Amino acid sequence: MNNKIKYIVGLGNYAKNDDGIGLRIVEYIVDNNLDNGFEAIEIANDGMRLLTYFTNSTEKIILVDCALIGKKPGEHLLFPYDSIQTQKEVGNISTHEGDIVKLVELAKELDYPIPELQILAIEPESLDMDMKLSECLESKLKLYVDAAIAAI
Repeated sequence: MNNKIKYIVGLGNYAKNDDGIGLRIVEYIVDNNLDNGFEAIEIANDGMRLLTYFTNSTEKIILVDCALIGKKPGEHLLFPYDSIQTQKEVGNISTHEGDIVKLVELAKELDYPIPELQILAIEPESLDMDMKLSECLESKLKLYVDAAIAAI
């Protein structure tokens, strides 16, 4: 029996329009009791908290965030963390890419066990100071939820 834990982790900032998409996805999962077989957590912009989930009991983490991935607003891309480091296959990702890479490198230096990591990146339409998602991303929220759950 596999007792390892899987996580969907929402990153972002509620106050900056679509930067809150990762947090809204986790909220939706929890509010609708869709977190079966995994835990949905939000760590907002506190990336260091991610390290608390790098344990021997963690099997997999899906990081959900908005990112500038060169797609049309609202489009998303799921990719393994390793593709950032090894081939940069996903192009010019920004927002939290550097933070995630630095965090994983720190975890390796501190001998943390590194679980399987995947990133669900969503191209934002707006990063203005506003507490709500753009209509573009709001209309696709369930699509992103389904993609994150399918990936876990």
